[in-house]
Amino acid sequence: MSYRATAVMASNGQITLPDAIRERLGVKEGDRLSFDLADSGELTVTPVLRRSIFEGLDELTLPSSGRPLTQKDIGDAIGDEMEAQEERIRNQQK
Repeated sequence: MSYRATAVMASNGQITLPDAIRERLGVKEGDRLSFDLADSGELTVTPVLRRSIFEGLDELTLPSSGRPLTQKDIGDAIGDEMEAQEERIRNQQK
């Protein structure tokens, strides 16, 4: 099923996507859209997919053991780095 809708451009160049189009694209406030303008004048609007920070992590392995990383490994690494940053900040304040 195709959708056709019209929108009015505001004086600042902004347009509001009609509800049916937003719903069909699955976009919400803050999402990014890509605009492609063909030589023919046809404009294609495509949502830019957000990637999860965890996407692809199942392919990562620990260098020391070669075993796949777990969520716990990742959480521990983040916690260790946060502690190290806090320590650097404390040392700078002395």
